Amino acid sequence: MALTETPRTVEYTCQQCGWTGEFDARFAPWCMAQDHYLITKDEQQKSATLKKRERRRQETARRRGEALQERLLQADDLRPGGAARLAAVSFGLAIHTLTLVIFIGAVAALLSGLWPLYIVALLGFGIAWVVRPRFGKRPGAGWIKRGKAPKLFAILDRIGEANGAPTPKYVSFDGRFNAGTARRGVRNEPVLTLGVPLWQVLAGEERLALLGHELGHQVNGDTTQSVLVASAHRSLREWRVLFYPSTHGRPVSRGTAGFGQLLLPVVLFPFYLLMTGLQKFYGWLQVHVALRAEFLADDIAAETASTKAALALVRKLDARSSVEVYMARARTAHPTFRNAPSLEDAMEMWIGLEDYIQTIPEHEYIRAARISEYRGTQIDSSHPADYLRARLLKGRPPRNGTVTVTEDEWLSVDLELASYVAEAGRAILLRR
Repeated sequence: MALTETPRTVEYTCQQCGWTGEFDARFAPWCMAQDHYLITKDEQQKSATLKKRERRRQETARRRGEALQERLLQADDLRPGGAARLAAVSFGLAIHTLTLVIFIGAVAALLSGLWPLYIVALLGFGIAWVVRPRFGKRPGAGWIKRGKAPKLFAILDRIGEANGAPTPKYVSFDGRFNAGTARRGVRNEPVLTLGVPLWQVLAGEERLALLGHELGHQVNGDTTQSVLVASAHRSLREWRVLFYPSTHGRPVSRGTAGFGQLLLPVVLFPFYLLMTGLQKFYGWLQVHVALRAEFLADDIAAETASTKAALALVRKLDARSSVEVYMARARTAHPTFRNAPSLEDAMEMWIGLEDYIQTIPEHEYIRAARISEYRGTQIDSSHPADYLRARLLKGRPPRNGTVTVTEDEWLSVDLELASYVAEAGRAILLRR
């Protein structure tokens, strides 16, 4: 174990797995004593019991993520390449063109005047309806408009102006330890969703980095999140369900009907293979477009708030499991069988969470970071592992941030959002 003293932190390398990290000097003796056992035996046993297929999938995700992160360290521009974005658009057009061909064929069969083709027309219209493009619903009454939260939208305006991103038209709060941005409705309006548990544990600069990251998704070249490609992927999932070649769990009829029932999976199998190939192609797009765009969103967050703030945000994301445990205990402790939780109860829960996050020991963040690297997998298909995000931020030139928000401004934002935050907490307490 190599040990290097610094004024605030200690850097060491585990001799068993080669992992290197920086820790608060106060916890150095503990880290040295535990070393490789920061990864619990349960975690190691869980990994050992994975099926070979799942283990190969995780290893493939690790290799792809690490290879992409290493390439981006040497890249001047993190934006996804033009060829990959063109491939994503082509994917979306191909899926929707297939749906359009089915619909036109059904119309032609209906207009043919031949009654046997009416059955074909009915089947075609049914398929076209199932796999039709779906657009997110336009935000409704539960979403926050500019007039209801002018101070928050003023900060969003400054971030959007600095990054060249459009300001969200609507903002909502929910109970997830997460945040997200999208475009909704026929008008394709940008919207922002903030998870209250995450929002409440972030300091001012970390919130600024989060907002910079989310607005960065609107300008980071991620064509997989465009209306065309995202709706095509939803349609592709429906195509795969339609062509799934299986009779498992279904009683087989006798006679000709039973023979047709057994023959149907054989007929559908080639189409299912085609749809599965398109699904794998979409996975390739996720790596070359979505993951790269996610890294760029982190870079935009660093440019907005500072590299230090962006790294602090990624570190706070490692508190996910601890926050989820706190939320579960809060729900269990509240006696909803006697009386429904009030807004005051919800605010007490959030205040308790802010106090709780300060008590999480440094080694818990270390353990979470180690598990992220030990598993080596993506958070989901479009988000790289946290350790890769932190590694790239550290490897890029440091940023000082272009947007500044004072503590008084954040206090004003908290006051105008208090009712929405409390309502989200009340909804969490009502869950069982």
